[in-house]
Amino acid sequence: MASLNETIAALDRLPALPATTIQLISMLAGEGRDTDLHEVEKIVSRDEAVAASVLRRANSAAFGMRGRVAGISDAIRRLGTRELCRIALETQTSGLLANAGRSYGLRRGSLSQSALGGAVAADALARAHTSSHRIDREVAFVATLLRDIGKLAIDAVAGADALEKIAAAADGRPFLAYEREVFGADHAELGAMLCQRWSLPDEIVRAVRGHHEPPSSPSEPLTDIVHAADCVARWAGLGLGCDGLMYPFDIGVRERLGTTRDELEALVADVLAATATQPTPGILNSGTLNSGTLHSGTKPGNALKRTA
Repeated sequence: MASLNETIAALDRLPALPATTIQLISMLAGEGRDTDLHEVEKIVSRDEAVAASVLRRANSAAFGMRGRVAGISDAIRRLGTRELCRIALETQTSGLLANAGRSYGLRRGSLSQSALGGAVAADALARAHTSSHRIDREVAFVATLLRDIGKLAIDAVAGADALEKIAAAADGRPFLAYEREVFGADHAELGAMLCQRWSLPDEIVRAVRGHHEPPSSPSEPLTDIVHAADCVARWAGLGLGCDGLMYPFDIGVRERLGTTRDELEALVADVLAATATQPTPGILNSGTLNSGTLHSGTKPGNALKRTA
């Protein structure tokens, strides 16, 4: 068991968010509507992994254009500023989360895959509900991509099997309650602290903090979207560690968004398709948890049939 001070101190030992990532987030979060492509090109060119991802996406069948792109400048013009920023953020976040989630029983790459799957769902939800809730799709994408960043701090203070023991003794409460008892704070709170340290926009900080327990009075439309997207990613079987499905879908969010079963099932399929190009890392323990009850043999996508 770690004290709150020890857990917060672990934040100081975590790698800083790259300066280029913060620049890209700023561009996407409302300040990049008229960003000069040359400025974006300079940012992308400094990161080999990002540059490779940009070229790969520009030459993918998804863009359906003739002729292969060999240079960053041409790739940027083909993709556009927003798509470019998203690709860069996906790549950099994947690197940051590559080894995250070990204390939850997750294998390498599993949490970064979940981050991307959730971001895909958030983009679709924001697009579908933006007229009534005025949700910025780009901010929703970024906030969902970063929603589980606090698990890095839990990894830093948790013993090898600490969370597995917690899950084994679970009595049906949401998993956040057990994290608070053992570490003094849960991964959502710790993630919000990290976002504050990185000087990210307040709306992203609030969405990360509330993505498992969205406020209702007053409600926060962005947090509602991130919460729903996180649930969709879990129903798709992404990021399921020893905490499994012990994060219920908030009834208030369901009512405020007006999501239907058909919409959620379609989103699960979209998330699975978007992450299918990456090998599914899986988890170290078989089975998933639903409301504190262990269900062995749960397959990706099937959880929705019980929880939606």
